[in-house]
Amino acid sequence: MAKKFDLAEALKLHGFAVKDYHGGGGAVILRRKWYQEVEVVWYGKKLSTYSIEVSIYEAAGVCVADYAKDGRVCKTRWYNSIGKRAFNAMVETARCAGYEF
Repeated sequence: MAKKFDLAEALKLHGFAVKDYHGGGGAVILRRKWYQEVEVVWYGKKLSTYSIEVSIYEAAGVCVADYAKDGRVCKTRWYNSIGKRAFNAMVETARCAGYEF
């Protein structure tokens, strides 16, 4: 029998760290932050950040991802599953923002 895809373990393998864990609700919150030096007109080089914070609710089989650029949430997305589809969507969102997953 094939092993079921574990979203939390896959994210940990890609550099996500456990931020919080709620045992009673069965939720785990994982987070990863990227840093990139960008050139800003009239200012020069500036450190830019991008982060993804994922709340996984295993009992319900759903997760929520908050995508933030320079500390401000720019996108929040609910995923109806905690499988490979949600993982691939997070990888693609980070790639489109210019960051290597």
